[in-house]
Amino acid sequence: MKSQTSLVARSCRIQEWAAMVQECKNRPEGMSVDEWCHANNITKANYYYRLTQVRKACLESLPAETVEQAIVPVPMELMQVKPELSAPIPASSNKEDSYLELVFHGVTVHVTEQTSNALLTKVLGVLAHVE
Repeated sequence: MKSQTSLVARSCRIQEWAAMVQECKNRPEGMSVDEWCHANNITKANYYYRLTQVRKACLESLPAETVEQAIVPVPMELMQVKPELSAPIPASSNKEDSYLELVFHGVTVHVTEQTSNALLTKVLGVLAHVE
């Protein structure tokens, strides 16, 4: 069991790191994370370590039923396909059997030529933040 002192010290570090992560997220437009880290005398690896620790602390603070939830609701606006962004497959094309299968953290995504770029971009963006 951790001592009270080490728990308080960890809590202080997490608060400091959360403020640092927020500062990085509010960096000037066009500035990369690497540039921000260099300007703030922190290595990129250390920044991402701290970001991971802040995320873990946030997950630990959630009620157990939220963390164990197997189904994550997806907003309907992510599921809408914008006609101008999707390229339909001609009816004469026989490509129903061809697809790309992507697996991220136990989630399988089947991508076909009918999958819109907008939907794929949003889904990959969400999956990129899954730990």
